[in-house]
Amino acid sequence: MRQTRPPHANPMKTHPRPEDGDTACASPQDHPYASALVARQPVFDKAKKVQGYELLFRDSPESACACFADQCMATMKVIADAYVCLGPDMGADPKIMVNFSRAGILGQLPYALPPGRTVVEFGECFLPDPTLLNAIHRLKADGYQVCLDGFRETGGCEPLLAIADIIKVDVLDQPPAVVADILELAGKNGPILLAKRVETAGLFDMARAMGFTWFQGFFFKRPELMPGRKLASNQQSRLKLFRLIEREDMDIVKLAELIQSDVSISYRLLALLNSAAFGLPQKVGSIERAIMILGWKPLRNWLRAVIFTDLAPRGKTRELSFTSVLRGRFMELAAEEHHSRLSPPGLFLLGLFSLLDALLDLPMPEIVASLPIDEELKEALCGERNIHSDWLTLAVCFETADWKHLDAYVETLGLDPALVAKCYHDALNWTNSFFLNTL
Repeated sequence: MRQTRPPHANPMKTHPRPEDGDTACASPQDHPYASALVARQPVFDKAKKVQGYELLFRDSPESACACFADQCMATMKVIADAYVCLGPDMGADPKIMVNFSRAGILGQLPYALPPGRTVVEFGECFLPDPTLLNAIHRLKADGYQVCLDGFRETGGCEPLLAIADIIKVDVLDQPPAVVADILELAGKNGPILLAKRVETAGLFDMARAMGFTWFQGFFFKRPELMPGRKLASNQQSRLKLFRLIEREDMDIVKLAELIQSDVSISYRLLALLNSAAFGLPQKVGSIERAIMILGWKPLRNWLRAVIFTDLAPRGKTRELSFTSVLRGRFMELAAEEHHSRLSPPGLFLLGLFSLLDALLDLPMPEIVASLPIDEELKEALCGERNIHSDWLTLAVCFETADWKHLDAYVETLGLDPALVAKCYHDALNWTNSFFLNTL
């Protein structure tokens, strides 16, 4: 049964206070979140129904086009930000189309996006070789579709025709006769024919009459900027995580431990798995379970994208992140030591996400909508009182030295006071081991 939380016991309102001398306004380096930004442009069929979205890199909200020095880094940023910016849209039916360089394909970056819905695009002047062709064949075998962008009649791209699911042709800068020759070579009964840079009604009519079935361009819609917010995390834990994922002998327990110490990655990992793109039949109860469900190859490539594109914030974010991890570890240990009927991993997630509203400057109900956790945990995060929220309040009482209410909650939950104190001490040592020299 839901109860009204007493005013003193609302953990969502108990955030670490700034020290004397701190200013009310944080500097850019101290901002509690990092910006996330990606553009998307729809792809339509003959009936002007959306069949997919091409995801595009943008370096600022003012950018009208992509400006980058390294295509792999730009692609990794698109991958890292996509789920944050697009949210539930990432789980809809339309395809996700992302352009990859040769190095990105050989580096297995596409595996950071869900198979079945992802179309791997090749850029113009993309010449195949045996190594690249083998990598593309593996992608197709693993459920990805491939799109040859910028195909020309003469250019060495012919070997890709046999494996391309989509052929994208520029209809703006090429004479209709050249476009017709390309279509004849591609074969109208073969891959999907996509006309790009369709910028007028006349070009749409022409492309449709020539046999194109998918269309993309300003005539339909310009790329739409999709801003979002992503949590940033401390650099030290990221470096540890990077070293671990690059090892061939992956230790799932150690990997789960490192991810749990990083509130940003934990939140985004569970948001990723909660998207309709994965269609999980049940909620994910722990980070270790999330790793097993996602699989090693997709997880490693997704983590690579996140690690390489996130910045290390300072000040408020680290303090809140530290407190979040400490809360989660304390409740997990206390539940294990007391053989609680509640799930220790679930209590860890409760503590880990308990300050997300302060970290993201967003309402908690909006945040929990993307978290694949039990409803009772969501209710506790949103301030409703239940057995889970009582455990969270127990952790808050330790933080605020509220010994009177701490004793009351220890008694209510049927815990051993000495054992609870030991668990908090052990949790503090455990959390310090991850944040050492980074706060």
